[in-house]
Amino acid sequence: MWPRFLGIATAAVVAVACGRQEPADVIAIVGDQRVKMETFQAYVEAVLDASWESADTRLSSRLLDQFLDQEVVAAAARRRRPVRIPVRPEERSAAVRALLGELCGPPPTPPAAEIESELARLSEVQQPERVHVRQILVESREKALEVARRLAAGEDFVEVSRQMSRAANADDGGELGTIAMGTLPEEFEEEISKLKPGQVSKPVKSPAGYHIFQVLERTPAGLPARADVESETRHRFAERVSRQHIRQCIGRLAAEVGVRVIPGHLWFGYDGRYAEGRHEGS
Repeated sequence: MWPRFLGIATAAVVAVACGRQEPADVIAIVGDQRVKMETFQAYVEAVLDASWESADTRLSSRLLDQFLDQEVVAAAARRRRPVRIPVRPEERSAAVRALLGELCGPPPTPPAAEIESELARLSEVQQPERVHVRQILVESREKALEVARRLAAGEDFVEVSRQMSRAANADDGGELGTIAMGTLPEEFEEEISKLKPGQVSKPVKSPAGYHIFQVLERTPAGLPARADVESETRHRFAERVSRQHIRQCIGRLAAEVGVRVIPGHLWFGYDGRYAEGRHEGS
């Protein structure tokens, strides 16, 4: 009887160990660290300066991706040396960027042939007036006014975008690139046309929410000289290569440390980059 009982008990222990249920307050596991729900909720509230309950599914998923990226970088760095990541979002982002430099190294040089080909093409194209612009998109006038207040106080547009914008390009600082005037909705162009380089618009309402624009550069209509497009083109290529380099590096680090999200423990329908074990690793 005893051998049979011990065999059953051993099988039960193995089954529990293999299918271990995590506590309900654990929403993800990064490496050997368990991410608690309250930790992520506090992060969301610090980023949004509002209750975590105010974030819709899309924004919550993007913020969880952003948070898990940071946890992945921290976990990978801890495999090499002791690391402490600050709690405040601004300090946390700065610390993670520094670690990314250590872990990923510098991005590769953009392909010279591709840049030259693009410069040759642009120099032969008649251009309307163009504006290099970026935006922050929020869902309410109250948040739009908060964005305006923070920008007026001197906060960095890119960081405010990463923390508050619900636009798909928020992590890239709301970058829209160089846009030809005459191709934007009238209410956008009316506001953007008033801005000098560096200036920020008042909130502009649309069906998607409230937009705050910043003009970085204005280029008059006509055939552009090489010098007029070279700096922007090289910058655009460098940013694209850098973003791709960081994305690929974080993907490798995620595979290295292992990431598992527990969707059933979240309060929203997660559909982000770490869903379905896309970054599971050793």
